[in-house]
Amino acid sequence: MSGTVVQGAERRQAGAVAGSSRELDWILGGGTLAFVLLLGFVSSSSMELTQGLKWLLGGLLLIGSIVATLLVAWHLWNRPTTPTARELSLRFEAVRSMSGAQFEVFTADLFRAMGDQAVVLGGAGDQGVDVIVNRRGERVAVQCKNHRRPVGNRPVQEVYAGAQHHRCVEACVVAPAGYTRGAIALARSTGVSLYDADTVRQWIRKVDKLEKERASESEISDQNTPITKEIAEARKRAVWHPHPDDPPKS
Repeated sequence: MSGTVVQGAERRQAGAVAGSSRELDWILGGGTLAFVLLLGFVSSSSMELTQGLKWLLGGLLLIGSIVATLLVAWHLWNRPTTPTARELSLRFEAVRSMSGAQFEVFTADLFRAMGDQAVVLGGAGDQGVDVIVNRRGERVAVQCKNHRRPVGNRPVQEVYAGAQHHRCVEACVVAPAGYTRGAIALARSTGVSLYDADTVRQWIRKVDKLEKERASESEISDQNTPITKEIAEARKRAVWHPHPDDPPKS
């Protein structure tokens, strides 16, 4: 989170609901392009109307099947598998039903899962800052907006001023529904970072990756664990008390 980072909101029209990833955009865009090409082929051909409709229907079924298969594969590929990431993903699926306070807690939990320290402020007197994140000694002011529509300039203004009040080196807004053009323009001029639903999903995938790395490191550590005192004592007893079936020492 450095500089003026406008994530998925920068790639969308103002008023659009944020949340689709780049891969998903490619899948849907490819399906749309295939349909347009099919429609152009049928309309420019000299085939009869009945035959043209058969081509169009068959092509639509084929394109729909391919797009549906790719969507299922994309969903399975991006589904988190570690416990913390799965919990965060399930909570985010219900983000529309979260209150403002619940979304602030969720955002703080997400930052903690990524390895940062996070404190929820919220309430009166927070000066426009809902969560303060401590990332390797640097304080980041975060305002959380769980609105149904893209947010405007006001959250950007508030978190920018609140960051100065709380002596933070960075400021950002987390709003799953995205941002208006005015908010994006103001964020660029003030250096406030904007994060939407697409970014939250990326962070959850990051948590999933971090948990897998920690689990792998733990397995390696267990394999390299030195012999414990109990094991050493057991081996000593085995030396002093050999099994009766062992051959006598020469």
